[in-house]
Amino acid sequence: MTKEHLLELRIIQPGGITGRYLPEEGAAWRLEGIVPPVEALPFDLAVLPEVWTPYDEPFRVVVLGSISHPTDTLLEGRLLGAFRRGEEPPFLVAVVEAEPEAPREWQAVPAPQQKAVLEALRRARPGEWRWLEVEEVEPHLHEGARRYRENADTARRRHAPAWQALRSAAQGGYADAEQYTAAEYTFFELPYRFQDYVGDALAPDERILYAARRPAMASQRQRSWLRRERLQEGVLLLTTHRLIHLAELIPPNAANIRYGFREVVGVLERLRAADLHPLGNHLALTTRWAAAQGEAEIVWESPGYTRTALQDLLALLAPVVSPASPARALQRATPPPLPETLKPLVDTASNDPDESRRLTGHFRPLLEDALEDGEHPYAWAALPAWFQPKAGTQVLVTTDRRLFLLPDLSLNVALRDVALWEYTSSIVDSHLTLTEVQNGKPRQHTVRFPYPAKPAFRTCFESGWRCAAVLPL
Repeated sequence: MTKEHLLELRIIQPGGITGRYLPEEGAAWRLEGIVPPVEALPFDLAVLPEVWTPYDEPFRVVVLGSISHPTDTLLEGRLLGAFRRGEEPPFLVAVVEAEPEAPREWQAVPAPQQKAVLEALRRARPGEWRWLEVEEVEPHLHEGARRYRENADTARRRHAPAWQALRSAAQGGYADAEQYTAAEYTFFELPYRFQDYVGDALAPDERILYAARRPAMASQRQRSWLRRERLQEGVLLLTTHRLIHLAELIPPNAANIRYGFREVVGVLERLRAADLHPLGNHLALTTRWAAAQGEAEIVWESPGYTRTALQDLLALLAPVVSPASPARALQRATPPPLPETLKPLVDTASNDPDESRRLTGHFRPLLEDALEDGEHPYAWAALPAWFQPKAGTQVLVTTDRRLFLLPDLSLNVALRDVALWEYTSSIVDSHLTLTEVQNGKPRQHTVRFPYPAKPAFRTCFESGWRCAAVLPL
């Protein structure tokens, strides 16, 4: 921050209507559409990327101006002060420096606009808000800048990027750790329901590198009988371990219930290609993932205006895909910790401890008989007879080599043959799907499970893809 209190801001949510433009030949831009705001606000919402609150996320900024600016717009803002509720991090207030008629202090902002800003803050977070002058805000910004630097340094020391090549210090570049760390801020721009879900799903040693958001939209690839299939809001999330394709099942405003997400995962050690190409008015990001006997692909559709975000993601993936990159030879993945003993099996329809002991006692010797020499089980989960009357009680088992069902091995898939992993858990539908490749042809195996049993099946899912990442093809 300079003496003039100028800040470099990034818009994360327009408060009003914005235009969506696509580049055309001859240095021209074509208007593709008018974008209404997610929520009408008397300001745009921005972040201060390199200044962190005590919660280790960028400071939020209320941006006042005569027009709204599209998401990801970078602009210079003049700090007027901040609003603060209790001891929470303050909400900064700034005006667009490029507007010559912008007020230079909060008292110069028209009274109706002042009232509208304060009412919007109180609607979002009820309570008493007090005004902070610039001099009162400055200590928060200085401390936030220090916190950002310290956290960035700590992240570089503790978590090397997934494909950071073993080079000398003089050979830096766009793929160095500091740039990856800056990319993590995209995660905090996601809706809170996505942040909450992903935060719960990540492994303790997994680090977020990039997030590219997609709104709900009509598919250009998939059609139902009368119309194009609707794709729900989703996000592509790149971590140090995997690329997660996350899409809502049903939007929360449809029934006022959080129905959950569908998650398709590819582990980075298996990534073989990533391409971006036009698909009607949209874009399609196609990624190919290897198994021992072939490959399977995922096509992720996104609007044309997300091109920059998807190109940034491709730039991060390029060192992984390129056969010439030394990072391809760097085996980074590690298996999850091997449990000393498997947790007892649980029938979610019963709270009787004796039933759990009976179920565990019945299947433990069957598991020992099914294991091959040197094979280690990581997780198991019960599919009770009431959930699948024809099959009877079964148990899904994940080991360091395969995923199978007891007692009859009706499902028995080697992890080396699995290219993609899919997990869905909601009150509507809960299942785990494996995309197995045999002789170059992908086929899917789906295991449906009762919603209350999701913790055990989630453990099977997480253990499976992490064990698959360390297996040579």
